[in-house]
Amino acid sequence: MAWLRRGRLRWLVAGGVVIAVVIAVIVAWPHAQRYTGAAAPDQFYKKVQLEPALDRDYERVLGVAHNAGNNLGTLATALRYGADVIEIDVISARGRLVAGRNQPLPQLAHRVFRGPSLAEAFDRAAAAHAVKLDLKQSDPEFLDELVAFLTPRVKSRRVMIASEDAGALENLHRRLPGATMLFTVNSPETLHQLQSDPALRNSIGGASVFEGLVDAGLVSWLHQHKLLVLAWTVNYSQRFNELVRLRVDGITTANLAILRALG
Repeated sequence: MAWLRRGRLRWLVAGGVVIAVVIAVIVAWPHAQRYTGAAAPDQFYKKVQLEPALDRDYERVLGVAHNAGNNLGTLATALRYGADVIEIDVISARGRLVAGRNQPLPQLAHRVFRGPSLAEAFDRAAAAHAVKLDLKQSDPEFLDELVAFLTPRVKSRRVMIASEDAGALENLHRRLPGATMLFTVNSPETLHQLQSDPALRNSIGGASVFEGLVDAGLVSWLHQHKLLVLAWTVNYSQRFNELVRLRVDGITTANLAILRALG
């Protein structure tokens, strides 16, 4: 009888292991999807309060769909809601340019990446006024791949390229004169870099600025230097209307209601 009890115990242990594995897979699946590029970016509809006095101002502000190009489903939804600009994060994975974000352990992530290629996202975004490529890498090989991809395309499409790497933007400005370079301002330090580096300013057409750093003085300074200002990421009424009043040129958002208001 002892052998029978031991057999039952083994089956109970094996069953417990199987159940634990199933639960772990269910819990980890959303994280795995994000890791492989299969998860859709955040996108939602939350009504915003529009101000009648700003009616004409809404029309002139570009609505940038935050990360929408990283997934073909969110890209299509953003276009239906009137996005002027489709934002696509760009990395190199499995030997090609793809629409996706850098992950921890990038070498492993790039091997298992299953998101859309940059070519797929770029082509699907053809109905937008412009495509904004947010570069998540800046090594020389990556920049060479990007130039080869964009050289035949920038003649017929409006392309914005955003990066926090000033050297990369200066490189691409020389090689892709038809594209608009945007310096990513995500901290007081990068803001100081922009304001103190004439070579950088001469290489760009604007700045993509964290919304918390945007105020009247910064917008005025950028416009005095003939630079666009795009604020990110703005999802709710109060800040949305404040930035429109400040006369920013574009607002990056995951809120479809804001895209509709600007579109």
